[in-house]
Amino acid sequence: MPAGDHAFLFDILLPNTVTGANNQYHTYRVEVVIKRRLKSDFVVSQPVRIYQVSDLETSYLRPHCPLTLEGHSKENIQYRLSVTDQNVPFGCTFPVECWFAPLLKYAKLNTVKIKVIEKQTARLEATASESVRHNVRFITAAQTQTVFSKTIDFSQDESSVDGLSEIEWRFTTPVSLPQSLDACSQSISTRHIKITHELSITAKFRDEEGDVTAMVAEVIPFKIYMTPNFIGENAFIRGQDIQHMQGSRSPPLAYSDRFSDLILSAASQLDCCEHLMLAEINSARSSSEQSASIHTMGPAPRYEEVV
Repeated sequence: MPAGDHAFLFDILLPNTVTGANNQYHTYRVEVVIKRRLKSDFVVSQPVRIYQVSDLETSYLRPHCPLTLEGHSKENIQYRLSVTDQNVPFGCTFPVECWFAPLLKYAKLNTVKIKVIEKQTARLEATASESVRHNVRFITAAQTQTVFSKTIDFSQDESSVDGLSEIEWRFTTPVSLPQSLDACSQSISTRHIKITHELSITAKFRDEEGDVTAMVAEVIPFKIYMTPNFIGENAFIRGQDIQHMQGSRSPPLAYSDRFSDLILSAASQLDCCEHLMLAEINSARSSSEQSASIHTMGPAPRYEEVV
């Protein structure tokens, strides 16, 4: 092989890279081995990540799928919890809207805890000894971890902020996903790997003496999808606000809403003015001829009469 730069193209279909906290399910490395005569081989190995562009990124016609959960607890507390979209890009920030209206007298909102929980399930083939010992073909391993957690304290807040009152509480708080490929994984479901995510919201209410008298606990499942657009050099994640993304992702303008070129528009108007009288005369003539032809036109002759 002559000295110089060489490129070798290859095409192979591979599943997405799947990594996260305490797991390396799917990883790839590109290894190049240069064999040399009378010398040791020269080996270069570099880790790479493979992510396919999701249809959620390319489709402008995809409607947003907001999730809203309403209910009435056994302690007579009405609530409504909602997120902007069921599909959330990796490393982004999305808002969570909460509304609580306790029907209990003197019940006040004390704290609200919001968590993002990741559940991993791996189904692996058992070894020969494990298969003989336990009479199984597969071994399932599961683990659960919290990738985001925040607590909002309302015990010292007696003012009315963002719809806060004595009879109901309404507020919106941001949830920021980890911007590290080693702290969180994307949602995935395959034959051997299943990773799911859910949003856990727990609200506690207190009485006048400060004792907890009621609690609302709900879970909202959602999906985290990986997009190459947010991954920079050295695996740096460029997280964005999902509301800004939804506002910037707009389809192309409709044909009727596009602006025409001013020069062409002026030229067309000038041409129309020059031929305006001729157009009116032709229009009047054609309309009169058409009306006359309508009154004088008879049925078409039969084939025998024409012959």
